Formats: sequence, C-alpha cells, structure tokens
Amino acid sequence: MNIYFLRHGQTEENIKGTYYGSLDVGLGEKGIEEAKKASSILKNITFERIYTSGLKRTIETADIVIGQGAYEIIKDSRINEKSFGIFEGKTYEEIGNLYPKELEKWTNNWKYYCPEGGESYEMFYQRVKSFMDEIKETSLENILVITHGGVIRAVYCYILEENLDFYWRFASKNGDLTLIKYEDKYFYIDSIQHIC
Repeated sequence: MNIYFLRHGQTEENIKGTYYGSLDVGLGEKGIEEAKKASSILKNITFERIYTSGLKRTIETADIVIGQGAYEIIKDSRINEKSFGIFEGKTYEEIGNLYPKELEKWTNNWKYYCPEGGESYEMFYQRVKSFMDEIKETSLENILVITHGGVIRAVYCYILEENLDFYWRFASKNGDLTLIKYEDKYFYIDSIQHIC
C-alpha cells in the first residue's frame, strides 16, 4: 500500500508564524502555487481513497491537487491539526507575553500539558494513531492524505516505534509530499519531497 501524505499549501498564518491549529483559514497565493505543483507530481496516480482534515486549507489544497469533484473526499477530524486552545492565532512571543505561566508549563511538559480549550500533544497523537491503525487495516493500493504538518510529524512518530520523542526531529514544510509504504504489516517512510 502507498500512502501519500501532503501538507497543505502556505497560509497567511504560516507567514505570520502563529500557532493556528484549529483556526479555519484558507490558502494564500504561494499555497495555491504549492498545491498546483503537487498536482503535477501526483497527476498520474489513481487514488482509491482520499482523505483531508475538516479544515479549509486542506480542502482547498485537495480541490487544486485532484480537481474539484473529481474524487469523493473523506473529511476526517482525526487528521485535523493540533488544537492550541488559548494559544491559537498567536506567535510564540505573544504567548509568552500574554500567558507566561502557561508557556512555562508547556515548555517544561510539552507532551502532556494541555492549553486551556486545546489539547496536549499526547491527546493529539492518540487521535492520529487511531487514524493510522484504521488505515493499515485497508487493502488499497494508493491513498492520498492531505493534512497538516503536525499530523505528518505524528505519523512519523507512529512509524518510529510509536515514540512521540521523535516529534521535533522532522521538518514538515508547506506542500511537502511524503510517501509512506505499508508492506508485510510494516510501515516505512519511502520518500520525503519538498515541493518548493
């Protein structure tokens, strides 16, 4: 099985450098171009299933990559970006100014600290794990998953012995395309491609 993970194109919030997991924002100009480049790379692959998160930036990316209405798309909230709660829409500096005590707790216990109204990295990882556990039970040849940088990092952790400690060891840029293969009950990362 080939599972193609595509990170959505760039948004204005990416440019600002904010934490914006749950904010429902669309693609910017560069993000549209990244999606078009991904489309040209993926155009000769027939997908038996396509997933996006429930957020606009992944759905807009999917519409460009595969053509609006060309495939049925499954929107799965398990592959939504991590919710940052009260930190949403703020830069690291702004979080430090507005919530210094909360930021200290988050820094000292990043896996398990849950910002008010959000989720911890462990909670986030568990829902991504649930998605991956379900994927490996399918018998499809090609799957496309259009999602978020945090989700893709969590997927890498899932593959690497289900160890969240690896989370910060990977980059995931806007438009990055990762091919993950599942063969003989074994996941592995086949390739990671920077679109831009």
